[in-house]
Amino acid sequence: MVKHFRFLTLPHSASTVANVFVHGYSAGHDLKDRRLLSRQIPSTLHNGINILGFWRSGHYLQVSNTTKQLVVAAGRLYPYATAAAFVADRVAHFALSRRRATEMGDVLLSELHDYLKANHPEVAEINLIGHSLGGRVLVSALRKLVRQPDGYSLTIGDVLLMAAAVEVKADEVPGLKACIKGRLINAYSRSDRMLLMNADETCLGRHEVTNFENVSMTGFGHQDYWPNLHKVLTVTVFAGFQGQHYPVLLNKEGDLQDDHVRTDYLLYDLFEHLEPSHPTLLEEAIKHLKNSSWTSLDDNQDSNEKHYAFTREFQLLGGHCLANMTRRRGLPYAEVLEMLASHFELDEDELHKCTTILELEGALVRRFFHNAFPEGHELSKSTETDLKTLSAEHYFRHVDALAGRLTLSACFKSSASMGAQASGSVSSQITMATVGSFVSPNLLAMVPKLLAATTVGRVITNVKTALKPGYSALIPAVAIIFYARVKLGNDGLH
Repeated sequence: MVKHFRFLTLPHSASTVANVFVHGYSAGHDLKDRRLLSRQIPSTLHNGINILGFWRSGHYLQVSNTTKQLVVAAGRLYPYATAAAFVADRVAHFALSRRRATEMGDVLLSELHDYLKANHPEVAEINLIGHSLGGRVLVSALRKLVRQPDGYSLTIGDVLLMAAAVEVKADEVPGLKACIKGRLINAYSRSDRMLLMNADETCLGRHEVTNFENVSMTGFGHQDYWPNLHKVLTVTVFAGFQGQHYPVLLNKEGDLQDDHVRTDYLLYDLFEHLEPSHPTLLEEAIKHLKNSSWTSLDDNQDSNEKHYAFTREFQLLGGHCLANMTRRRGLPYAEVLEMLASHFELDEDELHKCTTILELEGALVRRFFHNAFPEGHELSKSTETDLKTLSAEHYFRHVDALAGRLTLSACFKSSASMGAQASGSVSSQITMATVGSFVSPNLLAMVPKLLAATTVGRVITNVKTALKPGYSALIPAVAIIFYARVKLGNDGLH
């Protein structure tokens, strides 16, 4: 069964209440943004278990190839048409995301019920918090409950809508309130100009609505709610919130803004406090990174500085040298993973399933071994549970073997050994395609897909990997980092 939401539970104490947060448009689209959202949920929301619900809300800067072609074509017709075409496409993109938000509301409660049953069976009551199109998701979910009042077994307490990008009529509100035990709260701001994009609707996020508990967030723009979630929860008197400040963001990132190494929490923090029982994890990661001639790591460096130097060199290796010189730093770890995900062609479905850094690293590591070992490898299907029981020495040997497969010579040797199989497969498909060419005008569009379905696609990816500067060092280093994160129980979220 296809799951439309990916839920992530933050560290918690036992409780029978869950607070479920749903983001809006252009949010939760990558690991960096997901972690930022998770860190803005106050730890003092002690009344329940805090859960983030991620859905495909789109991103205003992520455009398809069709959009790129449209923009280029428009620019050729008229210079100013480029910007107009881009804006028009983004408006259409927002409309699509808006429609998807409504559809997500239809499945939210059922999928949330399944998640709670599997992971938190003790939960009997939920509070719902939605921002922007996330508010639209929640309203859609409540509307479904109005239509099907017996369709959900858990009690719904407070429902908080922040800058909700949805229109609700006053006469509709009593029906929505009848579905919940707690309060129906509309946190709005007349200063929110972003909601004017919803030109055909009078959005809750900009106006009071009769029968709601309306709370004015004076001066708030559309993007001010998440960074000031503490204030919003305080002003709205949200269920169970105690009102203390949440200082982690300042401690972690405010004091060290200019140090791009120490603020790369997904990597630097992992090795900052290594347990005595895992002394070789960092050394193995350094070993593989040093295989690149583009890195400079000092063997005689003080042990307390090694994890700093490793993080710095990993970032630099992940970025292009000229770009590094311009921005005076390399790429953060999360961006390097996204780059590798694109290189290994992890599709949108696979990426959507990766709510944590562990899940993305795991998906990448499995793909690394799958591509490098066409004959099959046990780690191409391994899970976190499998790795927990695997000894470091055993795993390191596998990664060493992986590193040996990433050179250009090894790549061609491997491709030659499976040449007969690939040749037979490709030739048969091309033969079929040739026959089909007499009846199909889309042959050229089909050929890349046909090739990708064979070992040829894998060979091409491996060749590109071997030719990319630094990739042969980054890939085994990521494999070691993943293993370290599993062993150390570091999910990268806090």
